[in-house]
Amino acid sequence: MKRSVYWVILFAFLLRLGLGVSAYILLPQVGYESKPQQTGYLFFDAYRRDAQAWDLAQSGKPLSRAFNQKYASDQYGGLLWVSAFTYRYLTAGTHQPLLVVLLAALTGSLGVLFVYLTAKRLADEKTAFLSAMIFAFYPEAILQGAAQMREPFLMTFVAMAFYGLVEWQATRAKLPWLWMALALAGMWFISPGFVLVTLVASAGWLYFAESGRKIPWQVVAVAAGIFLLALVAVAASWDSLVTVKGGGLLGTLGNWARETAKWNAYLLGRSSGIVQLLFQALPPTLAIPFVAVYGLLQPVLPAALIEPAIPFWQVLGIFRALGWYLLLPFVAFAPFSAGIQPEGQRRRPWLWLSLVVWGWILVAAVRGGGDQWDNPRYRVILLGWMALLAAQAFYAAKSRWFWRIVAVEIIILLVFGHWYSWRYLNLGYNLGIRNTLAIAIGLAILVVLGDWLWQRFKTPSRV
Repeated sequence: MKRSVYWVILFAFLLRLGLGVSAYILLPQVGYESKPQQTGYLFFDAYRRDAQAWDLAQSGKPLSRAFNQKYASDQYGGLLWVSAFTYRYLTAGTHQPLLVVLLAALTGSLGVLFVYLTAKRLADEKTAFLSAMIFAFYPEAILQGAAQMREPFLMTFVAMAFYGLVEWQATRAKLPWLWMALALAGMWFISPGFVLVTLVASAGWLYFAESGRKIPWQVVAVAAGIFLLALVAVAASWDSLVTVKGGGLLGTLGNWARETAKWNAYLLGRSSGIVQLLFQALPPTLAIPFVAVYGLLQPVLPAALIEPAIPFWQVLGIFRALGWYLLLPFVAFAPFSAGIQPEGQRRRPWLWLSLVVWGWILVAAVRGGGDQWDNPRYRVILLGWMALLAAQAFYAAKSRWFWRIVAVEIIILLVFGHWYSWRYLNLGYNLGIRNTLAIAIGLAILVVLGDWLWQRFKTPSRV
């Protein structure tokens, strides 16, 4: 393995640890007047979980109490247990939050190695190195790895499990199963749901890579249509759905929908003016699709650039948003680039992986309620797969579809950048939020359809 990869891992670790230490020192002076920031925590969830871990460590009670519902700061209890174990046995009974940050930074940066090895096995050296760079220096990953959060652990476990799968697929050796077992055990301990996500993604990858089965474009279109119809059906029956209680599939869906509705209402009620205006202006049937699209665009780059905020958080917000808007075109292009891979079976598993990633991105957007913190936090868990997809899409970005995607993103940034400029800086014209939204959608459709027609009439085989 190239020495430069080790340097990337080292720099990734130092960036995460450096941000965590800097925040712990600086936030009490430059942060907001909230208890978490005044005690040096980047996230409220990290503050609450760490406080309960310290209480448990001091209590003398068994650490298995971390999995008790009494400790609601950690839904699954795994990271709470790790933090309490650290404080009880590794810090001589003293509260050292930065030690958990150290563990998160170290674990998060080690994922770079598994992403690199996976991409090298699947593609080539340049794709592998680019994948590792994306995973190492993606701003949201650095932020999560600088805090006492679950995400850096899950990101690395997902990457580790997929590396084990790909390595076994290539060598049929027994050792890769150990990597998979360790990764799945870690996921089960920290957040069990991602065991299912990883197994489904892995099974689909093997199914299409090993058996030579194809994913016809008609199937993709039908699946997308069913998803959209389901989204519309859920939106249309939202009021009745959230009242469903009890067991069974419908009851489970009702519980999820009810909690999501409450969380969405809470987040939208305290969101910026643009969200409130849009949400109030839309008919009820478009509420959930709006939340999904708005969550997909979070963190919004024009808002990060223009909305007033404390300098520490504005700089951090700009880097987070810039990282996502640089990565988004390549992740969006990944399903198209999968179809233009070299001849053979490779294109089918790549397409499957891109469908899994986009399914999760949309679920995260809906579950996060359009929030600028929860959406990116949920989304980044699958960064290892996004890095692989984005790297292979980067080297296939000569297609017109890539530039159409880039054009749509630029239109969104410019149109909503104008709206934010008028709202906060009084620059430009007051077009109104509904007109702004209509202009953005209209221009995007016009550019994509116009370029498609132009290419079709100019060179019928290249659309």
